[in-house]
Amino acid sequence: MNLDVHLHAHGERRYMGKLAEQGGTILFQYAPEFLDSGINISPFKLPLSPEVKEDPKRTFDGLFGVFNDSLPDGWGLLLLDRALRKKGTSLHACLPLQRLAMVGTHGMGALEYTPASDRADEVVSVTELDALAEESLKVLRDAPVDANQLDRLIQLNGSSAGARPKILVNVADDYCIAPQGADGEPWIIKFRSTHESPDTGLMEYTYSIAAREAGLDMPETHLFPSETTPGYFGVKRFDRIQGMKVHVHTACGLLHASHREPSLTYESLLRLTLLLTKDMREVQKMVRLMVFNVRSGNKDDHSKNFSFLLDKDNQWRMAPVYDLNPSEGINGEQTCMVNNKGLNITEKDLQAAAATIDVDARTVREMIQQVDEALAKAKK
Repeated sequence: MNLDVHLHAHGERRYMGKLAEQGGTILFQYAPEFLDSGINISPFKLPLSPEVKEDPKRTFDGLFGVFNDSLPDGWGLLLLDRALRKKGTSLHACLPLQRLAMVGTHGMGALEYTPASDRADEVVSVTELDALAEESLKVLRDAPVDANQLDRLIQLNGSSAGARPKILVNVADDYCIAPQGADGEPWIIKFRSTHESPDTGLMEYTYSIAAREAGLDMPETHLFPSETTPGYFGVKRFDRIQGMKVHVHTACGLLHASHREPSLTYESLLRLTLLLTKDMREVQKMVRLMVFNVRSGNKDDHSKNFSFLLDKDNQWRMAPVYDLNPSEGINGEQTCMVNNKGLNITEKDLQAAAATIDVDARTVREMIQQVDEALAKAKK
């Protein structure tokens, strides 16, 4: 199987190269014209060079991390598995390039894959959110779901990652959900999973406000109405700006650091941020996110929960923050360690981690105070 890859970023669509599968090995080669562009979409694991490339370590079933970032994960994989089972096959039998073909031009970020599997845009209204949430719970419980509803959930999910059910919609200025193509901005609306309480959406909305007040770069958020819960959390997509796609790369994909196990420390994330962005202001954003995650109890800080954007001048910067709900992590520890610790992380530990990249203790102390004040206000 072969796929053509395009980078459709900031309103310009460029042919990037070709993916091919040969004997179980996935190969990629940049197109000469893309090499001439100088756009380095994945500088560490897939730098610009003319030879045919493969990933011998097969961290992501042979895909390079930048392409793996395009694939759905968690909830999206569960939907795909249910759909394939109805057709008499399985997720295991669906090869990585087949999954990318299903993503086609509808993925998160700016990479597009052709030839793509056929799919139609779905239209949804605010009044349907409760019904879609209930159908999502049925999928999570492996209960029977109408085939049409399953297909609809798949279309609405796009290639979004994360374990919680979610849909991708257009939202107008008055927070009404608009049909595809109508005036509005792309948003993500989340539903709860089976082990979460009905107030999960309200909690995430509350913490998004706290994050914004604590100085983090938090996209616009809204609590969408529900008759069965306090509301559904919605957030404006940061991979779409003024209707145009933006290239996004996770720390997971950049470093081939699996998100399924603890694979990073905050010290390594700080070094990555400096090396990639070459901007201490971006490094300080990562320090602030580290402080917020630790002080708020968000221990699900795995490698896919940190992302970077490539702007139209081909400069990298930290993406806005996301997935900030408090969570237990693995054995109650931070997934991303601080100063070699996953438990009982103190102010001195946070300062020690920041010092590795020359952020002084006073700056960290001020961040901690601002974060703590925002969290205390949110809990009132």
